[in-house]
Amino acid sequence: MTRTGLLIAAFLIAAAGPGEGAVAQQPTRTAAARRCCRVPAGTVVMVQLAEPVSTKTQKTGDTFAIRLAEPVVVRGQIVLQAGAKGIGEVTDAAKPGMGGKGAKLVLSARSLAGPNGTQLPLKGLQLSVNGKGHAKAAIALGLGGIGFAPLGLAGIIMRGGDAELPAGTEATAKLKTAVTLSSLGKAPRGVGKIAAAAPEAGPIPISAPAKGQGQVVFFRKKSLLGTGQWFNVREDGKALGKLTNGAWFVLPERPGTHTFTAKTEPEFKDKLTLKVDAGETYFVEGVLTHGVVIGVADLTPSDRAAFNDAAKDLKPADTAAGEDQLKEEPEEKAAR
Repeated sequence: MTRTGLLIAAFLIAAAGPGEGAVAQQPTRTAAARRCCRVPAGTVVMVQLAEPVSTKTQKTGDTFAIRLAEPVVVRGQIVLQAGAKGIGEVTDAAKPGMGGKGAKLVLSARSLAGPNGTQLPLKGLQLSVNGKGHAKAAIALGLGGIGFAPLGLAGIIMRGGDAELPAGTEATAKLKTAVTLSSLGKAPRGVGKIAAAAPEAGPIPISAPAKGQGQVVFFRKKSLLGTGQWFNVREDGKALGKLTNGAWFVLPERPGTHTFTAKTEPEFKDKLTLKVDAGETYFVEGVLTHGVVIGVADLTPSDRAAFNDAAKDLKPADTAAGEDQLKEEPEEKAAR
């Protein structure tokens, strides 16, 4: 090409501004930014209660304030700062009852506030508390991670008094859906590394729930109390499984709020409400407390560790007996 031709070509390129090559590079940079700050569904976040929650003051359906306790970090970049506000819900609150039934407090996490007023839905709240349900308890792991000994669901059962959790009680939850967030700056080393509780194995293997479903494991420890007595676990009046002494069963459930009932004496009917999330497994222990005539059924929030402790004496519950047998209420049947 002649010198004049070269000059004309250079002039035309400059006059045209960003050319095809520049346009082609822009999507590449945008895609890289998306990969950097895309937070996948199931990401574990650490939250804490921003106010006390108690069966003294809250009832089923009430909401309460939570906040992000640790920044959310993706590829070394902070995408959500600690302190971001959120909302939790009291899934079930029951005061201590007759027959020795303890107070119940079952919590779930609704959402965290994202940028520009967006709401980031949460699931799988797991709360770490001591035996009395009062103090937070976290153990430091290597590499700056924090691990928990969580309940299978955020449920507390207390004997002889109301269940109460103070502000600052910490828990883990999971992002329900994936979200793309902008970087707020580089994260200091070790910040935002939250370790999800590893699923526990046990003598009785439990498969993960089917895709799009959650599941609830009901069990009753074998004991001398209530030998020969049993009760059905029901939902919407339908018998789901028969908890004899030392029985267990798994109930697949669609995501959503579910209320389970159990009844042994006409005046003592117990219920437990859970928010079931897809992909999550929950544990509920059926116990018999002291009643007027026979034991009183009590459905209690529990965890995999308690199920494992009871496993050596457990046998599959009757969930496929004839409908007539499953529909009978225990008080209509002689103690076995």
